[in-house]
Amino acid sequence: MLQGSVLYCMNAFMEPLCAAHGWSRAGINISMGIASLMGQFAMPLAAAVSTRCSLRRLTALGALAGGVSIALMGMTGDIRLFTLLSIVAWISTQICGGVVGNALVSNWFYHYRGRAFGLANAGTSLSGAILPFVSLVLIRYFDVSTAYLALGLATCALAPLAWFLGRDTPQAMGLHPDGRRHEPRRSSLPPADVSFSHLLRSPQAWLLGLAFGLALMVASAVMSQMKPRFADLGLEAYPAMLLACASAFLAALAKYAWGWVCDRFTPLFAARLVMLCSAASLALGFLPSGIWTMTAFSLSFGGCIGGLWAILPAVVSYYFGGGNFLPSYKFISIFIILRSAGFPIMGLSHDLTGSYAASDVIFGVSLLASLGLMLLLRESGAVESAVRRHAAAHATEAARPR
Repeated sequence: MLQGSVLYCMNAFMEPLCAAHGWSRAGINISMGIASLMGQFAMPLAAAVSTRCSLRRLTALGALAGGVSIALMGMTGDIRLFTLLSIVAWISTQICGGVVGNALVSNWFYHYRGRAFGLANAGTSLSGAILPFVSLVLIRYFDVSTAYLALGLATCALAPLAWFLGRDTPQAMGLHPDGRRHEPRRSSLPPADVSFSHLLRSPQAWLLGLAFGLALMVASAVMSQMKPRFADLGLEAYPAMLLACASAFLAALAKYAWGWVCDRFTPLFAARLVMLCSAASLALGFLPSGIWTMTAFSLSFGGCIGGLWAILPAVVSYYFGGGNFLPSYKFISIFIILRSAGFPIMGLSHDLTGSYAASDVIFGVSLLASLGLMLLLRESGAVESAVRRHAAAHATEAARPR
């Protein structure tokens, strides 16, 4: 609800906000960029708070704060106040879901962590498949303020659900990760040093952070404005929105599929593959415009880029160890600040050139750079790679005839 309202729903709100308040697309994109930047700054803060506070309480608090701010976003014609409310909503995405949600998944799953991250993060993309179309209908039949109010109230309803259904760890309920009867086998190697000073000197942490920062910059910016992109190319409002929603729906399905790739192979392999496929799918946007090429671009890009948020926490857990998830994720999250640069890049591209082609060139180069950075990382450097090799060798030995 939160990520969908502040990111995907801009597919429905972009043009009506410009028409209602006289704002430009560049102005709204700069507003989104600032709000997103503050949200990304909140990631390491949320990770630090998560080590000291109940994840269940944080999730409920984030839902309330985010829901109220979204409801108020439709009641102002001042872009500065709109930006301030957007900042609160973006920060809430890290408290209600985001860092806190990924910390919960990391606590509850080990062997099936990739698929669990995929399912948990599929909600973000499912919101992009449903909420923009619902918002478009509300705007058409009512107005912008009513649409934002409906989204805000629905988000507030998450608070009691989080409070009654959420639990911080399986051990608190006498259970074990993955629903198994015992704790998972841990690495026999010395614990990894995940202090901030050590990670600051770690080339691997920098490579991983920069790679995902650049890739998520592309994902967020392009997915937030699929509908305006297709409308500029000649589609009517509803067909353009349906294509945008279809892209988000494929992204939701892809999250589980990419999580399966993480579990079947390794998270590092999945990260390299998703960045390569994302760059290839973005290239489809340069084909001559037509309903079939737009459909191919929409579905392929959503299916590829949708895996990033599922793979990122899986890679962090794999490379630094599940027990070190929060401190290492806190450091990596600093680089996700790069995500905020994508919105003004898109807005300026449209205002200066009349299309998103210039921004697509920048984004294509960014995805290829992300792939190059991931190729510099080695499987042998991952903390949990030794555990997987030991488990595979043990299974092979057990399968041999006596």
